Amino acid sequence: MKPVALAFLWHLHQPLYRLREERVCFMPWVRLHAIRSYYDMVRVLEEFPQIRPTFNLTATLIGQIRAYEAGATDLFRETARIAPDDLDDSRRAFLFEHFFAAQVEHMMGDLPRYAEIHGRRERARLEHGEANAWKELSTADYRDLQVLFDLSWFGFKAREDFPEVRALCERGRNFTRHDVEMVHAVQDEILRRILPSYREAAAQGRIEIATSPYAHPILPLLIDTDSARETMPQASLPPRFRAPEDARRQVEEALMYVERELGVRPRGLWPSEGAVSREAVELLGPCGIDWTASDEHVLGASETNPPADPGRPWTLSGAPGGPVMVFRDQDLSDRIGFSYARIDPARAAGDFVAAVRERARSSSGSGRLILVALDGENPWEHYPQAGGPFLRALYGALARDPALACSTVSETIATCQERGTIGRLRAGSWIQADFSTWIGGPEKNRAWGLLREIRSSLGSTLEDARVPEDARRAAWSSLRAAEGSDWFWWLDGQFTTAYGTQFDETFRSHLKQACQALGREAPESLGWPIPAPGRREESGAIGEAGLLLAPRIDGFEGDYFEWHGALRLEWGVLASRGTMQTAQRPLESLRYGVSRDGEFCLRIDPDARSGPAGFAGLGLDLSFRAGESARHLRLDLDDKGDLKDVVLEVPKGVPHSASLGAPVRAVARKVFEMAVSCQTLGLEPGMTVGLRIRLCTPSGDAPLKEIVTRVPPFARDPLDTAA
Repeated sequence: MKPVALAFLWHLHQPLYRLREERVCFMPWVRLHAIRSYYDMVRVLEEFPQIRPTFNLTATLIGQIRAYEAGATDLFRETARIAPDDLDDSRRAFLFEHFFAAQVEHMMGDLPRYAEIHGRRERARLEHGEANAWKELSTADYRDLQVLFDLSWFGFKAREDFPEVRALCERGRNFTRHDVEMVHAVQDEILRRILPSYREAAAQGRIEIATSPYAHPILPLLIDTDSARETMPQASLPPRFRAPEDARRQVEEALMYVERELGVRPRGLWPSEGAVSREAVELLGPCGIDWTASDEHVLGASETNPPADPGRPWTLSGAPGGPVMVFRDQDLSDRIGFSYARIDPARAAGDFVAAVRERARSSSGSGRLILVALDGENPWEHYPQAGGPFLRALYGALARDPALACSTVSETIATCQERGTIGRLRAGSWIQADFSTWIGGPEKNRAWGLLREIRSSLGSTLEDARVPEDARRAAWSSLRAAEGSDWFWWLDGQFTTAYGTQFDETFRSHLKQACQALGREAPESLGWPIPAPGRREESGAIGEAGLLLAPRIDGFEGDYFEWHGALRLEWGVLASRGTMQTAQRPLESLRYGVSRDGEFCLRIDPDARSGPAGFAGLGLDLSFRAGESARHLRLDLDDKGDLKDVVLEVPKGVPHSASLGAPVRAVARKVFEMAVSCQTLGLEPGMTVGLRIRLCTPSGDAPLKEIVTRVPPFARDPLDTAA
């Protein structure tokens, strides 16, 4: 058998969930993957010194681990710290919705009490609906859930290294506040250990450190979105965006940051999602990159000499000094990523070794390079015991085979004397060898349009020495984060997530912060979710009132039938990222619908703890979006709850006088009630509309989740003189 140079490249990455200067962010995934994959993957190598993999760590991941080390936190952890008896309805609803974000079979299945609560949660959703199901769990359930969610995320090495975690898993129920504190203390200790562990392993030569461009952008698209036409000639693309200077800066800053944090300057770079083009590869050489990688199907679609073969390194013709290119074995990589989780670890390891040996026997050259490159964090959620038995079986089988050398990517390239030449590199990524995951759909294209709009508006200001350096640096850091690939991944419904709203909001928030850092007002376009109102979002509040209403706008509950037929949404459903981080909740529930007279009607019931007094001096910002146009209505109440001021903003080209319609009626007494003609708001029967509401109170602003609704047919329009 010919010698085999086998290289594992484990890609470890998280997008920048944490906004600039934010201590509490919404997403917990850096913390949770840290106590599972990031810790396990480096610790298990101490058992197998013959195995020397390459870890591709991104700057955004490293920076967020550092933030936790410095005391930052996330909304999930903060909610888990609240004593169960002190949880208000919105936080119980939050736990009910989000604290089951774990793989059911292996993560919940290892904790019987967790599986039990999950089963009751699913039954409650079927029997009582999404809005009220959270009420079916008891205080004891929520107390255990606060601990069980985090316990399910601890990996196999974490459980072995920390006996207190094992003890909690074995007990499995009846947790206390002390148990919550213990779980968080162990997490903090693991977070402190992770980066020193990788730094030490790299210094000892046990691993190689590679990286990706700083915020994980798709380099070919960042350089020029029209590069997608090479692989997607029929796709509808957004207006052309070109920022080659940003692409190079993302690469250079990633190299500097990783060197500072981990003590070694990477020689290799895994381009985000394996996305390459000639222009992208050519910019890497001057940055000091020795090797880069992509998928074998990209190589197969390129023009090569000799014929394409991922078993050898390749150089790009006409790019002297450029990096050597290697291409991953897609089949072997996908077996680990998607197939082996379902079979016995020893059998899976044997299958992998047999496949490697078969490739070596069929090799036509003097030896063979095999690159296995894949996500180093997500697969282990689907493996029993967080992948521990499989990794030990795999590494053990490879270590025992004298014909196989499992080394770093740089070492495997050095052992391969035969090189090929790529005459024309076909642009593409490791997903279908194209860029359709990140561009070409209406929502993805809209996101590129927003990025283009903000990048163009900031323009040369980012480099203008007359602007304070701190402001320019802050603006660039936010823009750099928004250029990341992850935001585009979740748009257009190609992949399913319960957090699409948060990804969309975080992307737009990075762009807003880029504007704000330079004293610019963020454009209106950043205020609306990227998905159109007509597309149902997993976490959105969507519906159509079934009956036309006949409310008396007086601030009191007259009789049951006044608001009969209105859609009712409770605070737990409406609470957005911003309001969830506020101790005081501004309302108990909200009802809305359309009246028989063609008016949009809204009712707000105050939180029981503040009562009607909370309406004194209340301001409401209401924004109605249909398609790309929006109308804004601002109402201000006086201290008695009477309407004091009304401001209406309409799209350009709509005469203000022609859009006023009937006057706004609004008053707050026991409840807040308002009515305004649908014509004023540009609402027509059958139209799907997005409604954003921001409550402005003396204690602060409370933005609510967008409500997506469909306007029912009117019985009569009061502005129609023929009626």
